Amino acid sequence: MALPVSNYSYFLSTVLATIGVIGILIFVHELGHFLAAKLMGVRVEVFSLGFGPRLIGIVKGETEYRLSLIPLGGYVKLYGEHPGTIPFIVDKERAFAFKKVWQKVIIVIAGPLANFLLPVIIFWLLFSTAGIYIVPAKIKKVLPNSPAEKAGLKPGDEILEINGKKIHSFQDLFFYLREHNQVKEIVLKVKRGEKLLSLKIQPGFKEGYNIFGKKTKVPFIGVEATAKFVHKRYNPIEAFILAVKKVIDFTYLTLVAIGKLLSGELPFSTLGGPLTIGKMVGENVKYGLVPLLSFTALLSINLGIINILPLPMLDGGHLIIFAIEAIRGKPLSLKTQELLFKIGVAFLVALSIAVFYNDIIKLINGWKIP
Repeated sequence: MALPVSNYSYFLSTVLATIGVIGILIFVHELGHFLAAKLMGVRVEVFSLGFGPRLIGIVKGETEYRLSLIPLGGYVKLYGEHPGTIPFIVDKERAFAFKKVWQKVIIVIAGPLANFLLPVIIFWLLFSTAGIYIVPAKIKKVLPNSPAEKAGLKPGDEILEINGKKIHSFQDLFFYLREHNQVKEIVLKVKRGEKLLSLKIQPGFKEGYNIFGKKTKVPFIGVEATAKFVHKRYNPIEAFILAVKKVIDFTYLTLVAIGKLLSGELPFSTLGGPLTIGKMVGENVKYGLVPLLSFTALLSINLGIINILPLPMLDGGHLIIFAIEAIRGKPLSLKTQELLFKIGVAFLVALSIAVFYNDIIKLINGWKIP
C-alpha cells in the first residue's frame, strides 16, 4: 500500500536526514583517527564511510577514500594495525604496530575526542547565534499546602541556587529534582526584591519519571513558573563556556545511565538502534535545523562515550591493551590479540542484534509514520 504524499515526504526527509547525521558523526570520528595517525607518521591505507563491500572510492596519495555499502559505521585502516599483518611489515617507521605506546594512544583516543569536540562546536555556534529559549526561574504561583508554601516561598521569588547549584531557568530546577530523585532536603537561595534568602524545603514525592524515563517517585516542591519564555543569546566567550558545560553535563548523565543499565535499574529495552535514531531524527527534522543540530550534538557525545568503553574492538578496548603493553614492556602475543579481536566482534554483533530487536519490538508496539 502506497504512502500518502505528505507521509512519503516525511519518510524520505527522515531517511535522508538520518543518513546525513550518522554520516557526519562517522566522518568526524574517523577524521580524528586519520589526522592523529598522520601526525604520528602512520600510513593510512583506507578511509571508509560505511562497512562491507566498496561502492565507490578514489585513491589520493597513499590513501584510498571510499564509500562502503553498510552506512552504520566506518573505519580507518592503518598500515600494520592488525596483529596478523605484523610479520609482513616492510616499513616499520610508518607502521602502527611499531609506534610507541603514547603515539598509539593518541591515534586511538583522537576518534572519541573528535566526537566530544563536535558538540562543543555545535552548541557554541547555536548559543552565540540562535540563542536559547528559557523559562526564568521566577515563581508565578505557590500551591496551597505545598512544601514550598510551608517553607515560605512566595510568588515573585526568583530561585538562584538549589543545594549550592546555580539555577538559570525553571528547566534547571525541573531537571535537578528529576536527577536527584532521592533528595530529602532542599536548600534554595532565593531573590525577593532586593533581599537574598536561604530557605530549607522538605520536598514531597509523587508518581513521575526520572531523567532516564523510568517511572518512579519524584520530588516536588509545589511551585508554578511563569509561562513566558525569554530568548537569550550569548557572546562568543559565554557561549563557549556554556557549550563545554552542556557537553560535560550530558556526558555525566550518559555515564550514570550506563551504570544504571549495568546494575539493572534501567531495563535493556530502553536501548535503541538505527530505527530509534531514525525516528528521533525525524521528530527533530519537523521542528527545524536548530533541534536537529542539537540532537546531532547529543548523539555525537553518545558515540564518543560508547567508543571509550573498555570493550574489545572499541577504542576503549584498545586503550586497555596499550596500558597492558606499557606495564609489560612489550605487546600482547598475536594469539591473545586475535582472541580479543574475535571476542570483540562477537560482542558487537550480539549487541547490534539486541538493539535492532528492541527497535523491531517498538515498531510492532506502536511506532507509526506521522
